[in-house]
Amino acid sequence: MSRDLWFIAGMTTLCAVGVGVLGALVVTRVRRVSLIAALVVTALVPVAVVALAIWVNVGAMFLSDHDAAVARLVLGLSSVPAVVLAVVLGRLVLADVRAVGAQARELASGTGGSVAVPVTAEIAELAAELARTRASLQASRERERALESARRQVVAFVSHDLRSPLSGIGATIDGLRDGVITDTTAAYRGIGTAVDRLGRMIDDLAELSRPDAPPSVRQPETVELSAVLGDVLRHSAPVAAAQDVSLLVDVEPGLEVVGVPDELARVLDNLVGNAVRSSGPGGVVRVAGSRADGQVRVAVEDSCGGIPEDERAHVFEEGFQGGGSHREAGREVGSAGLGLAIVGTVVAAHGGHVGVEPTDAGCLFEVRLPARGVLLD
Repeated sequence: MSRDLWFIAGMTTLCAVGVGVLGALVVTRVRRVSLIAALVVTALVPVAVVALAIWVNVGAMFLSDHDAAVARLVLGLSSVPAVVLAVVLGRLVLADVRAVGAQARELASGTGGSVAVPVTAEIAELAAELARTRASLQASRERERALESARRQVVAFVSHDLRSPLSGIGATIDGLRDGVITDTTAAYRGIGTAVDRLGRMIDDLAELSRPDAPPSVRQPETVELSAVLGDVLRHSAPVAAAQDVSLLVDVEPGLEVVGVPDELARVLDNLVGNAVRSSGPGGVVRVAGSRADGQVRVAVEDSCGGIPEDERAHVFEEGFQGGGSHREAGREVGSAGLGLAIVGTVVAAHGGHVGVEPTDAGCLFEVRLPARGVLLD
C-alpha cells in the first residue's frame, strides 16, 4: 500500500473517530430536549464523516477544486433524505412514546379511553403489556369495590338486626320484673335464643372488621322453619305484650326448607317486628305458616292501617320509608328502611318470593320458599 493510501486511511479514521465522538456528545445532550433532533444528528454523523474526510484528503486524492466542490455538493444533497427520514422516524417514535405515556396515565388514574396503538414493535409490545396490566388492575378494582359494597351491606343489615333481639330481651326482662310474664321457662329460653343470635351477629361484625376478609358464605342446610319461627315469636311476644299488641300464631309443625338458619330468622324477625311496631296499641298481628304446592308459606298480617298503593311496589327497596299511615304507625321508623330490604334480599337469595297485599285493617306480607326436596328451576 502506497504512502498516500496510508495517509488517506489514517486521516479518514481520525475524522470518523473525531466526528463520531463529537456526534455522540451532541446526541447525549440533544436527546434530553428532542428525540427528533437526536435522530437528525445521528443521521448526519456519517455524512459529516465522509465530507470531512474528503475535505482533509482532497490534496492526497489529487482532486481539483472543481471536483472537490462537486463531491461536497453531492454529499450535501445526499444528506437531505437522511435528515428527512430521521425527522419522519423521530415523529413516529415520538407519537408512539406519547401513546404509551397516555396509557401509563390512564393506568395511574384508573380510567379508560381511546388511545392510539404504537407502530414501533418494541414500543407496541410495551403498550400491550401496559394494556394487560391496566385490565388486570381494573378487574382488581372492580373486585375490591364489589367486596366493599358487600361488606357495607352486611354491616348495615347486621347493625339493623341487632335492634330486634335487644328489644326482645329488654321487654322480657321488664315483663319478668313486673310479674307480667308467668312462664319463666319460655322467657329464659327466648332470652337465650336472642343472646345466641346476638353472639353470631357480633362474630359476623368481627369477621368483617378485617379489611382482607370477604363476607363469609354459609352453606345451605335443612332448616325447620317452624322451629325458627317459634324462636322468633318467643322473643317477639314480650315486645308485643309491652306495646299492647295481640300476637296470634297458627304455624304447622315440621315445615322444612333448605337455607341458612340465621338469614331465615332475620327475615321472619324483621317481618314480625315490623308488624308489631306498625300495628300500635290495641293492634293485632297474625302469623301463619303452612305448606302447599311444594312451597312453604309464611304470612304475617298486621293492623297498620294500610300502605298506599303507589308505595307497595317500593317497600322492599333499601332506604324506602314511605310517607303513608304505615310509617306514622311505626313501620321502619329509625331503621333507615333496611328491614324490608333485608327480607327481599334474603328471600331472593333462597329462591323464594315475597309480596305484600292490602287487608281491611292493614297489610299481609307473604313469604314463599321452596320446600325441602323440591328442585328449583
